[in-house]
Amino acid sequence: MPLSGKYLWPGARRPTILAESRRDGRGGVRARMGWKRLLGLELSAFGFFGLFWGCFAVLLADLSGSLGLSPGPLGVALFLGAGASIATMGALGWASDRLGRRAYLILAAGAFGAGIAGLALSGSYPALLATLVVLYSFSGLYDVGINAVAVDLERLSGMRFMSYLHVAFSGGAMAGALGAGALRQAGVDYRLVYLALLPLAALVLAFAAARFPRPEDGGTDGERPPGGGPSAAAAPEAKGGAGRWELYRDRSLLLVAAIACLGLLAEGEMEHWSGIYLRDTLGLAAIVGGSGVAVFYGAMALGRLASGWLIGRVGNHRTLLGSGALVAVGMLLALATTRPALVVGGFLLVGLALAAVAPLAFSVAGDLVPGRAGAAVSVVTTIGYGGFLLGPPLVGGLAEAIGLRAALGIIAVAGVAVFALSLRLRKSGAEASTKGDVGAP
Repeated sequence: MPLSGKYLWPGARRPTILAESRRDGRGGVRARMGWKRLLGLELSAFGFFGLFWGCFAVLLADLSGSLGLSPGPLGVALFLGAGASIATMGALGWASDRLGRRAYLILAAGAFGAGIAGLALSGSYPALLATLVVLYSFSGLYDVGINAVAVDLERLSGMRFMSYLHVAFSGGAMAGALGAGALRQAGVDYRLVYLALLPLAALVLAFAAARFPRPEDGGTDGERPPGGGPSAAAAPEAKGGAGRWELYRDRSLLLVAAIACLGLLAEGEMEHWSGIYLRDTLGLAAIVGGSGVAVFYGAMALGRLASGWLIGRVGNHRTLLGSGALVAVGMLLALATTRPALVVGGFLLVGLALAAVAPLAFSVAGDLVPGRAGAAVSVVTTIGYGGFLLGPPLVGGLAEAIGLRAALGIIAVAGVAVFALSLRLRKSGAEASTKGDVGAP
């Protein structure tokens, strides 16, 4: 699932990226002419990415069942895959600029497709471990690539598309979950459902035929404003790495990072374990299990679209408080009953609530250190993604000892913790603002 840009929404504070008209050697202005076609390709790329992860969430129960895996070993496999994804993105994410968007995306999408095929062919636990390493690593690189193109697209068009592209991801995930559940309900082998995703080859061909803009010299991460000076986000880092590490000792910022970590921990657990809970623990039909996962993804999409309006009406602090409380209430509702309608209703509440937690944490981080917003958001992202990584294996380990239903109670605990830390955040921010360091959220 995309992490690098999905926590942006309409009305949120974003870096300023000016549109530019670029002339080719024949004098034609191409930047403004091709962005609409590039937008269509990006919508397809994000939509397919969501389609896969929606299918994956539903079919994980079939995959683990075919190999006879209990939640513990499955959690270890997911942890290994997610760890490989982080390492690969950190080591090779720069290649999107060095190789160019076209070559990078062709390679990443092709290897991503090989990982999908590997899911259908994995007949043993070691084979599954190897497959998840490949799958997660190259899906992460694919994620980096499509988000880099999204930044290029915004620069060329002068318009903001990132949040809507990530809504396309959620819409694709919802369709994937429903489709996978319906196919399994009809008796289609789960391996064939995975192989049905291999028309990813059509996207590879589209990448090969597309005209991508060339990244700026020095990469797309540090755009330069008129006048040639360093961007605001890059300026703090230009002074040396010490400034960023100082932020890891800022109590208010660490409080915000803890909120992001809890929100992403809960989100990762829902994405990986909700389908297994519905189908294996509750014994519900595949179509019901797929519908429950689809409702969660749909609620996330709706929450991302609505969060900008809500924050404008009630503010950051109250939205965080409400989100934490709603996560806890929704998860307790889902776990307190076995009635499918109430369980799915609980998932709906959790999805709506979680949609706002991580984006708000990133926004508040930038407000706390306005002169060094880029470095502050980087700290929150690093700690937050740690929660996303640790959540699924944590549930898997606990489920071995106390059962999956009780283990998923961690999501409710995370919601209560978000509520409690949000109360503390207001106090901490107010105290810090008297010292002139940060502003109250």
